Amino acid sequence: MSNKIESYRHRTRSVIFLMSAAIRSIYSNKRTLIIDHSFGDGYYCVLKEQKKISPAELAEIQNKMVELQTNYKHIKIRDAKPDDWKHLMTPRINTVRPPVLILDEHISASYEFTNLDLSAIPQFSLIGYDRGFLLRIGENGAGIGSFADSPKLFQMMKEHEKWGRILKVSSIHDLNKQIVEQGFKQLIWVAEGLHEKRIAALSDDIAKRKGMRIIFVAGPSSSGKTTFTKRLAIHLAVNGIRSRYLSMDDYFLDRDKITPQADGTLDFENVDCIDLPTLQREIKQLIYGQPVFKRRYNFVEGKQEILKDTMWLDEGEVLIFEGIHGLNPIIHQGLPSESFYRVYISALTQLNIDNTHPVSTSDGRLIRRIVRDHHYRGYSADDTIGRWNSVRHGELRNIFPFQEQADAMFNSALIYELSILKRYAMPLLKAASKNTIRERLITLMSLFHSIPDRHVPGTSILREFIGKSYFTY
Repeated sequence: MSNKIESYRHRTRSVIFLMSAAIRSIYSNKRTLIIDHSFGDGYYCVLKEQKKISPAELAEIQNKMVELQTNYKHIKIRDAKPDDWKHLMTPRINTVRPPVLILDEHISASYEFTNLDLSAIPQFSLIGYDRGFLLRIGENGAGIGSFADSPKLFQMMKEHEKWGRILKVSSIHDLNKQIVEQGFKQLIWVAEGLHEKRIAALSDDIAKRKGMRIIFVAGPSSSGKTTFTKRLAIHLAVNGIRSRYLSMDDYFLDRDKITPQADGTLDFENVDCIDLPTLQREIKQLIYGQPVFKRRYNFVEGKQEILKDTMWLDEGEVLIFEGIHGLNPIIHQGLPSESFYRVYISALTQLNIDNTHPVSTSDGRLIRRIVRDHHYRGYSADDTIGRWNSVRHGELRNIFPFQEQADAMFNSALIYELSILKRYAMPLLKAASKNTIRERLITLMSLFHSIPDRHVPGTSILREFIGKSYFTY
């Protein structure tokens, strides 16, 4: 399987390995590079032994990267051995391990396909950020643009790292060690408790807002928006606030009114697929206490259906409005600023495989979606993987550019979830056609010890994907 997003990812891994080799060349074993997570157009990194890294040091690392790229045209490889993965405390692995990468004196296990041709890598630069630095990487065929900061998103990531410290889990090794040596029930309960505490705090913040009538909940695919809205409604009720629910999906245009893409497919991730005039009008009616007819979208026939029943907001009630475009300013156009509250929800995985291999957030969401699509929509892993490229493009255009406009953010990732999802996802992935995404996900899943799901609460966001939720969807 080949597409621009995958190809870019393969070359990105080359840049990361090049930077790792440069830092090894300069500092030997005196500094430990940790790549915490993806951020913006690159990755947030720290040198473990340093509280701050100077511009001069960053320039030295970048110059060494250029030097290595010039002197070594290709990354060398050798076959992986069991000892290369021993430090992860993985279960016995029957899958083929990706090769070990070698550049200069730097050697590292790899866990996914990496482009070995250093002449083909994108442009890169290093800039200081927080206590560490950002490795910024240019897009396919393009240079590096001006830096667009996302401080709210970064703070959410730091909060989740703090949760990792509370749980004493920041890597797959830590997670596997807890499962093997201490069991997993306490881990599940504390992780779920942290979610509960955060949702309660959001509800408390909303309760303080005078004149607030509508809560927009937005986020990318498989971020757990639906379960989040139901749990938020419970906490609002605890604060004495009744709520009603509305989905943006009910405002899709009739299929024959949507302009097809160049390949003839319909891009339902695009805001132009929404009946904006009707949506904007009815939101205004609702916040001013006026009734509107209930509606639903018939996805089989591709038609809007206007129902006979009406809905309205009584005094003191709020509307929870879920949809991927909830942060787009065009949706709030004409609304009083005090009348709405925006929540961005995503599943930002904070686990690392090892110091320089963070578990991809998009891979975590894709695994969630593969499991959910099989359970509830009858789709195979091939079907879901085949659609993922289009979904990702839609998120990059329609969701991520607006995330910093949120009034609050919520990270729906659970530190233990991939150990639960493994038993559901692995059979589906093994039955799928071979491609780089499938191979990467199988490799990732093979690293985790599997745990049973019987201790996962019925209200957990994870239940939205594996089933047996206490909520109705």
